[in-house]
Amino acid sequence: MKIINKIYKIDKNLNKKIVLISDMHYSNKKDLIRLNVILDNIKKLSPDFICIPGDIIDKSEIKNSIPLINWFKKLSKISKVIISIGNHEFYIDKKKNKFGLNKDFIRKLSSIENIYLLDNESIVIDKINFLGLTEKINKDASFKEFLTSFEKLKTNDKYYNILLCHSPIYICSEDTLKDKNIDLVLCGHMHGGVVLNILRPIFKTRGIISPNKKLFPKNAYGKIKIGNTNIIISSGLRVLPYKLMNKIFKPEIVEIYL
Repeated sequence: MKIINKIYKIDKNLNKKIVLISDMHYSNKKDLIRLNVILDNIKKLSPDFICIPGDIIDKSEIKNSIPLINWFKKLSKISKVIISIGNHEFYIDKKKNKFGLNKDFIRKLSSIENIYLLDNESIVIDKINFLGLTEKINKDASFKEFLTSFEKLKTNDKYYNILLCHSPIYICSEDTLKDKNIDLVLCGHMHGGVVLNILRPIFKTRGIISPNKKLFPKNAYGKIKIGNTNIIISSGLRVLPYKLMNKIFKPEIVEIYL
């Protein structure tokens, strides 16, 4: 399996390396073949941190999470793992009109040593303040709801502030980031806008289609800067749930040097 490695250097002289992976969309044991290749590649990179901005599972009602939990135990032995929650970690029960997290999976994941799952929380590790934003992403989501969650997060002026936010759609606004003192934002969700690598010099950071079926969305992948904030958007480990598409679009591992 071929993997695309993207490298970004941010001149901060922190001497830290972050590996960013997103959108694993694990559904069954067959996905472990792909994930074990990813695991081996991350081992070779020897990062200081592994950051995952959500969509670890494909559907929140995953029946058997044990193989995935065991995979995360191996991942956590490489370095500290920082995780935020994506839209696929939520379930929607239309009959009972309920919306919530897969609490059992979240609990198991959070219990693993060296894993830090941030649900609208922050934690300082090695003089870096990591923040994890839990964003409601569905047809009923609104910018106002996003801001309510976002404004609760507290940055720390003493440290370098890194925000894990699953979707770049709302965060990629100068007004949103203004006066927030966030140095780096790590996102996924957009699946590279379903743009082939060979076409990316033409599209720059714009996609062909977004997960919510919007044509030619902005900020679908790559690195952008808004004000003083760097934003890196991973194309993810899995583009779409279709076998053909995942053969065309290779898994992406992002290396970030601070």
